[in-house]
Amino acid sequence: MPSSIASTTSMNNPLSFNPTPREEWTLITQGAEARVWKVPGMEGNGSLICKERFSKAYRHPELDERLIKSRTRAEAKILEKCKKKSDIRVPELVRVEKSILYMEYIHGSTLKDHLLEATKATNAKLSEENFLESLARDLGKLIAQLHNLGVIHGDLTTSNILVEGQELVLIDFGLAKSTSSVEEQAVDLYVLERALQSTHPELPDSFFAGLLNAYSEAAIASSSKKTQTTLQRLEQVRLRGRKRECFG
Repeated sequence: MPSSIASTTSMNNPLSFNPTPREEWTLITQGAEARVWKVPGMEGNGSLICKERFSKAYRHPELDERLIKSRTRAEAKILEKCKKKSDIRVPELVRVEKSILYMEYIHGSTLKDHLLEATKATNAKLSEENFLESLARDLGKLIAQLHNLGVIHGDLTTSNILVEGQELVLIDFGLAKSTSSVEEQAVDLYVLERALQSTHPELPDSFFAGLLNAYSEAAIASSSKKTQTTLQRLEQVRLRGRKRECFG
């Protein structure tokens, strides 16, 4: 039976639940906790994404089942919260089962691929700089919206952000949680900063600086009083990270 969080969508919804047999699914990726499949739609319906958490042999069966169910429901609740209480673009949730989330298939590329393509355009330097400046602003605003909603993503990387047209779409909320903790918000930003440094070393330092400026402006516009505290805490998180690198 589907969870009460989200059941089969209504008939007038284009994301109606009518997937093809499993043997027709395409595995997109497999992580430590879950497999992500592309599920072709039947009878003219669009494709879906299926995120399927799998059992771990080292865990006690009852604990394993409990963890899988609770983590699946927690991720579904975060997606619903983003959808209902903000205009943050996330995949629309179609159906929730014990270990499976069925979601809207987003037709777009990852921000990782988008940035790699953009920074190859060395013969269009001005255009690239304008693009990166605009992207940094959009990304900063998006993260501020998420934090103002009381949500931490937990794994902000350019692989977990899609670009659909002119819109940024956040995906993979497997490590997300509902919290307004300044420490966790700072760590969220730090994770993204490190991801940008390791995956996109060609980006100018001004990219993340612009992102933080937009983050601050968006938070202030929403009357958030924690912004400066979060950015100050980010400096502390950076310092701890540097100490770990130096001393292990």
